[in-house]
Amino acid sequence: MRFGLFYQASEAVGQTHADRYAEMLELIALGDTLGFDVAWLAELHFGGAFSLLASPLMVVPVVAQRTRRIRIGTAVTLLPLHHPLSCAEQAATADVLSGGRLEFGVGRGSIPSQFHGFRVPVSENRARFDETLEIIRLAWTRERFGYRGAFYQVEDVSVVPRPVQRPHPPIRVAVHTAESFAHIGDLGLAIYSGTTTTPLPQLREYMALYRAHLAAAGHAWQNDQMALMLPVHVGTTSGAAREAMRPGVLKYYRNLEVIFSQLPDSYAEHLPRLKTIRDTIANLPYEKFCRDQGVFGDAAEVVDRLQAARDEFGLSQIICWFDQGAMLPRAEVERAMRRFTDEVMPKLR
Repeated sequence: MRFGLFYQASEAVGQTHADRYAEMLELIALGDTLGFDVAWLAELHFGGAFSLLASPLMVVPVVAQRTRRIRIGTAVTLLPLHHPLSCAEQAATADVLSGGRLEFGVGRGSIPSQFHGFRVPVSENRARFDETLEIIRLAWTRERFGYRGAFYQVEDVSVVPRPVQRPHPPIRVAVHTAESFAHIGDLGLAIYSGTTTTPLPQLREYMALYRAHLAAAGHAWQNDQMALMLPVHVGTTSGAAREAMRPGVLKYYRNLEVIFSQLPDSYAEHLPRLKTIRDTIANLPYEKFCRDQGVFGDAAEVVDRLQAARDEFGLSQIICWFDQGAMLPRAEVERAMRRFTDEVMPKLR
């Protein structure tokens, strides 16, 4: 079992963008000393209220310089928004400069504002994802190669530098819809999911689908097949932990509303999702969130819930988002991280 940290680095009152980056780097350095295995960095665009992490691959070498052993992952690199050759170069460079510590998390993305900004049709995201990932893998495993696809044509090129990790950094694909779980199961790739987009009841259904497609395609379940991100807070009591996170959960949905409400009328297909977000803000179903998405409690409760998730889903990695919504005082975030490593982590190994 490995343990990860998740960072989205949204804007926060009283802090500059530089402050937010500095705090994130300091908390990752703390996580390294405490024994966390991987720091995962989101890639999100055009909405500072939701995230300031527009280019996580640039952050990977900086994290490596400030830490000793923790691996650094992207959660996730949005492949439809990148040229595959440029992405292969950037990720390989990040692997070289981090001493081979890159975990290459990839996904197709689902937030319309990101596609609007780059003028990429949302309807093309799966086809672009598949094509881009195929080209990146060829770039890392062939001395020279060519490719002809619907979106990209490559003729006799050699991509450098080569990653330190051979044949390439570990690849993990983000999934949060039934369609994605099935498709990535067919491909046999390791997956990353999160309860913020796929609550536990849905995850149970989708994991059964993933396993079925994995087996039907002849792929064996591997030890590192499944990583799951969950909002986590370890408090002195269960009640105190849940109340401490209530403002952050509400802020998370308000931040979502900001980026969805800024879309032009031409993106009408996002309106049902925006209505759901606004309904959630108006009447936050917090107890349901705590049951199906967040793991907020004292150490014993957090252990019980994460043990159950580990065993049910065959998790190889539990990824903790310790400050969803960025509303906790910095000292409280650090206390929760220390409680997790002292009182929770040893019982989940």
